[in-house]
Amino acid sequence: MRRGLVGIAAALVVAMPSLFLAAPASAETVPDMWTVMVYMDGDNNLEAATVTDLGEMMVAGSTADVNIVVLVDTLDGPADLVYVNQGSTTTIAAWGEVNMGDPATLQSFISQAAALYPAENYALDFWNHGGGIMGVCWDDTSGSDKLTMPELRSAVVGAGVVMDVIMFDACDMAQAEIAHQFIGYADYMVFSQETMWGQGFPYDTILTRLVATPTMTDRDYAIVVGEEFVVFYDALGWNLCTISVYDMSYLTTVSGAVGTFASGMRATMSTTYKTYKACRLGAEEAAGAVDLMDFAQLVSANTKVSTSVRSAAAAVVSAVGGAIIFEWHSDDCDGMNGLGIWFPVSSVSYYWSPTMETMYRSMPFDVATHWADFLDSYYAKA
Repeated sequence: MRRGLVGIAAALVVAMPSLFLAAPASAETVPDMWTVMVYMDGDNNLEAATVTDLGEMMVAGSTADVNIVVLVDTLDGPADLVYVNQGSTTTIAAWGEVNMGDPATLQSFISQAAALYPAENYALDFWNHGGGIMGVCWDDTSGSDKLTMPELRSAVVGAGVVMDVIMFDACDMAQAEIAHQFIGYADYMVFSQETMWGQGFPYDTILTRLVATPTMTDRDYAIVVGEEFVVFYDALGWNLCTISVYDMSYLTTVSGAVGTFASGMRATMSTTYKTYKACRLGAEEAAGAVDLMDFAQLVSANTKVSTSVRSAAAAVVSAVGGAIIFEWHSDDCDGMNGLGIWFPVSSVSYYWSPTMETMYRSMPFDVATHWADFLDSYYAKA
């Protein structure tokens, strides 16, 4: 089973209770090295995987320096906020039935985890199905509600906690637009352009390395996640496997380069559309997103494209190359370089409805790049 948009059934919408609960007596006052927060949405067809992944987390368990805190929701029962020990879990608070697709739930989780277990470094892991910019964390018992891109940002900003590392244990989330949603609130992103299989991240080996070396930096931890992902999936030999680490200090460098690139292509669309189309069709893609570096490399190398646009494309390649500090893909994903950008094949695609375009234009990435203007000019020539 993959953690993408498959098998997500609608169900009865239920009310979300108040989530702000009193801190337990064990609440800490002195910051530890790390608090790892896992937003585990098993209220769908991934329910069985919650048991497996919690078991993996218990192999390492929390220590005096590392806290592993999980909000776990399943189809069969209400949500619990749990603390992961070595070999067991402790329920911090019973939350009752919640909607994991509601940003209020996410905001409350982040706020409570940070208040109960203050740390020098925070990691936030989104655990569920992913659909690129269409959203993440579907909750089947809440009408298949999900966290949209605006909701992701509003929850993190509302919680007011800057994350050192944000991880997506979900399909199709390694996109420039998604990284930009967390501008100012994350230092590193770990995500996949392609499928995140049901096994997800190998939490046992990832967290074992963290608890063994809790002094590791946020950059080091993000790379550890990537390295252990590679060890696990390379040994399995599975297809459609990708992982990358994005250094968020490059956000404005990437968006600036993409903005110049988009502007140049718009200005030359009347004469160069067929060439841009050939580059688009030749680039690696996944779920409505094209690999940004692959597309830019094809444009940069094409002599039918103007010198200025080729130069702008080369600048995108350079920017992405700097931003992606770790990348790996299975052999069948040779065109993947760690970061996608929304570029559906056509304007009538499922991925570019009027509602999608309105949402897209509200995202910080499009405000910075005007990529949607490029897409509209491209589709107008189709």
